[in-house]
Amino acid sequence: MKTLLWPAMAAGLLLQQTLSVRAEGNGDFNFFEEENKLMVATLREQTPEQAPSIVFIVTRHDIEAYGARDLADILRLVPGFEFGVDVYSEAGPVFRGIWVEEGKLLLMINGIMQNELGFGNYSFFGSIPASMIEKVEIIRGPGSAVYGGFAEVAVINVITHQPEKLNGMRVNGDLSAVSRYGNVSYGSRTETMRVAAHIGQGETLLSRRDYTDFFGNRLGLDRNTAYRRWQHLITEASAKDLTIRYQRTSFTFGAQDTFTTIQPAVNGINLEQTNNYNDVTHLDYNAKISDSLEINPLFEYTRNNTWNFNFPASIDGYLEGSGTTLWRYRGEISAVYETPWSAEMRLGGGYIRDGVENVASDGTPGLQLSADPADRSDHTYTSSTFGLFQYMQQAGPVGLTAGGRYEDTSFGAAFAPRAGLTYVHNAFNAKLLYGRAFRIPLPWQAFSRVLTFNGDLKPEIANTTEMEIGYKFKPQLKGKLNVFFININKPVVYLGAVNEYVNLGRIISKGIEAELRMNYPSYGGFANFSYTAPGHSTSPGFVTSSKNRFLATPPVKISFGTYYRAGYFEFAPSATYLDHRAGQSRYSANDPAGIPGTTDYKAIILTDMNITARDALKDIDIHLAGHNIFNARYTLIQPYYGAHAPMPAQDREITLGFTWHL
Repeated sequence: MKTLLWPAMAAGLLLQQTLSVRAEGNGDFNFFEEENKLMVATLREQTPEQAPSIVFIVTRHDIEAYGARDLADILRLVPGFEFGVDVYSEAGPVFRGIWVEEGKLLLMINGIMQNELGFGNYSFFGSIPASMIEKVEIIRGPGSAVYGGFAEVAVINVITHQPEKLNGMRVNGDLSAVSRYGNVSYGSRTETMRVAAHIGQGETLLSRRDYTDFFGNRLGLDRNTAYRRWQHLITEASAKDLTIRYQRTSFTFGAQDTFTTIQPAVNGINLEQTNNYNDVTHLDYNAKISDSLEINPLFEYTRNNTWNFNFPASIDGYLEGSGTTLWRYRGEISAVYETPWSAEMRLGGGYIRDGVENVASDGTPGLQLSADPADRSDHTYTSSTFGLFQYMQQAGPVGLTAGGRYEDTSFGAAFAPRAGLTYVHNAFNAKLLYGRAFRIPLPWQAFSRVLTFNGDLKPEIANTTEMEIGYKFKPQLKGKLNVFFININKPVVYLGAVNEYVNLGRIISKGIEAELRMNYPSYGGFANFSYTAPGHSTSPGFVTSSKNRFLATPPVKISFGTYYRAGYFEFAPSATYLDHRAGQSRYSANDPAGIPGTTDYKAIILTDMNITARDALKDIDIHLAGHNIFNARYTLIQPYYGAHAPMPAQDREITLGFTWHL
């Protein structure tokens, strides 16, 4: 990294004063000040050093400089994140070695949940375009004490361009041989109202290589078999203390390999069309009772779906039919009180009701409500009531956070306490953190006729301990180091032998993460490192037979990048090293006895380069980005023994794009 930075630093010193003046004028380069406006950890504005969580922020400059295409590219910059494949083309995140796709990671856009309510999933590759994102706030750790279920292992809050940043219209477009993206944003702020709206759509390919299942069947990947299409409409309006948000996102992709083998074409169609949409209306009100007391009621209605298939007849082996509708009502009220002794207390509670509607492909009710096969319905629901408490006290350099969330659900009760001790003095900071989190089962997993009925599903519980130290060497240069230990007891997993979701086993993850960031107006860069290993008590289904590695996860991941500005041009190379990964072997997938066996996949480096010309034309920025420049043969590996072969993904791509500020 030093080799890359020194030439940039030497030349950058000559231009720094000129560019600093320009940066002050457009506000693009106030990096660490923007990072300090962190909300995701406690719903209170803090610096990353004060937040009682291990947090990471990706700013708008990071996104633009390194040419991120979507949220998956952004997460490549973050320690601990990698990706895996579930079934054909279903790409989801792995974090700290743990497959978090099924409800263990909370994904939000502007604080609104995006996880679908069937399995808790969200397909990441190509689904949230980077062009609409202002910044991403990430809790690398538990978040259930604040957010409840899904926030078990990590929380991601995607923040779109805000009205004061837009101050008018912004148009983005990107084009390559495999991708097409378009996005329009508008924002306005007056003394009485804030308004923002984002609309966009796009299409990309997962890969252009052939996919071969473990049984030797081959499928060529192209725009008919590996497409991924998205559309979004994200709006927000606030007047005085009332905020109304409406979001509609839709992601359509090709799905196949439902039963581990590629199905033959039916009328020339090799795969099902799968659509996931998320439709949310959200209202919240901030009632200022006095200088020290606020009351915050909110209401939210979510409607989405899961695995909405359009089947060719001979591929239809499921009972879902062509439409499964899922919905959630959430009502919550909280009070925030600032005490005379400079502390803050938050007390609240609420009610959640999850529902599912389904008619099977044969026209009969698609849900089974008990062990009696005749006890069927086309709709059902589960519910939960919850209470939460948070106390925050700052005493000089020491910060104390204590709180928790208790949730009583149809699947049983769960309690998520948290405690955090932070210390910030001059350039040094340290954290000692403990958090318990939970993941609540969903009605589709419990009552779908696709699955064997299980009347005894319980919330899974995760206990996480973390420590962090950090040092700010200069105002523009800082580094951090953290260690973690995660213990998930009886996770909710799919058990293929009985075709049902059960609470089974244990997942233990431990490791170390480090990061270094330098940000000057003319040059800078980042480097981060993560090491993850399973604990010996981790159940066999998630690890190699030696239990020294998680499936699909590189034990070591290293990401680094640098940017250099010369006049109106910015050059930003970056790369990610993924250590050798393990996945189920082809022999094991064909073994009638089902004895787990693994294959090693060699380490690879994904190398990117982005060149941006700011104001290349009046109010227009142009960028040229190369992703996976050396065309490393990257694949998505299944993070459990499910007999699904590795899926090719993210081939080399050269993209030309623009941003027009009106």
